Amino acid sequence: MPYIPQSDRPEYDTMIAELGRLLAQQPPEKRKGHGNYVITQILRSAWVPSSGAESYSNFADIISTLECAKLEMYRRWVAAYEDKAIAKNRDL
Repeated sequence: MPYIPQSDRPEYDTMIAELGRLLAQQPPEKRKGHGNYVITQILRSAWVPSSGAESYSNFADIISTLECAKLEMYRRWVAAYEDKAIAKNRDL
């Protein structure tokens, strides 16, 4: 879950803001690829040891982190967007 303590956030927030700014400057047709690159490299550097020793446990941790981030994004942003569209255009 992304709700880490407020005290842990500042060490990430400056770098996240800079990465977001750089990605936002990319044309829309490049943003997906650039975003994928950034996310992949962050996860690689955090979970795959410099020795290159791969493990199923590391891969499972990465996949679960991505899945939980995807679900949180859907819960917080997409569902709210869909609720507004239902209110505007009526339900099915």
